[in-house]
Amino acid sequence: MQVKLTEGARAFLGAKGHAAVTVASVVISSCCAGPLPPEVKPGAPGDAEGFTPLQVDGVTVFYDSLLAPRPELTIDVKDYGRYQELFVAPTE
Repeated sequence: MQVKLTEGARAFLGAKGHAAVTVASVVISSCCAGPLPPEVKPGAPGDAEGFTPLQVDGVTVFYDSLLAPRPELTIDVKDYGRYQELFVAPTE
């Protein structure tokens, strides 16, 4: 899997002092819930078991083994003014 961090994502992680990011599955038990996008958080997971560590631009990306493998994964940042969050950008 090829992993990319946008300039914004790298700046966000650098400003927060993080050298790792976690891409985790969101599990919801419901009869009506569709698939949810993965959750992306700065930092390493509390327990790295079940995660595949990938290196990109000096950052370790922990990818949840419950997620389907992708040929390409791009992590970007959304800016809401006072609040920012990381997300997996859609593939083109």
